[in-house]
Amino acid sequence: MSENKALVTIDTPLLIVGGGPAALIVGTVASGYSLSSLIVGHESKDSDEMFGLDDKAIALLKPHGVINVLRPYAESYEPFVITASLFEKVLKHHCVVNMNITLYDGMELLDLSPDGDGAKAIMSDGETQWLIQADHLVDTTNLATDPNAATREGAAIAEAIVAEKIAAKSA
Repeated sequence: MSENKALVTIDTPLLIVGGGPAALIVGTVASGYSLSSLIVGHESKDSDEMFGLDDKAIALLKPHGVINVLRPYAESYEPFVITASLFEKVLKHHCVVNMNITLYDGMELLDLSPDGDGAKAIMSDGETQWLIQADHLVDTTNLATDPNAATREGAAIAEAIVAEKIAAKSA
């Protein structure tokens, strides 16, 4: 790419990086509060292990329509049992069709620079680059990969960001 060529800037309230279900949960819960997000380079944690979605995770996901989307793929409903990989795959498809979530696979973030609560980065597909400016950055790299724990952690992070934005508007 030519060094003197200006980059197209993508401004986002929330930039989510890292893999696993937590990244998708952060975007889903934030979206439920009308907060747009950009998920870059998400990679699923591939596991065919069955797990039971606990009551807390169900309560966190239900208001966002996720339980209804997962239901056809569940092995059972009482308790709610599904494979970890299918949970994440269906959740990812739920994110793709959500108007408040932009999800880019096959992209890489270059020069990720935290900036207060947010960040700046260059996003690249190997040929084209875009400048990303985000008000908030969430890196899910070190968050839980267990779907129940990832749901609790991801929802807590999204709700804290939303609460901060509401408080800032009220001030």
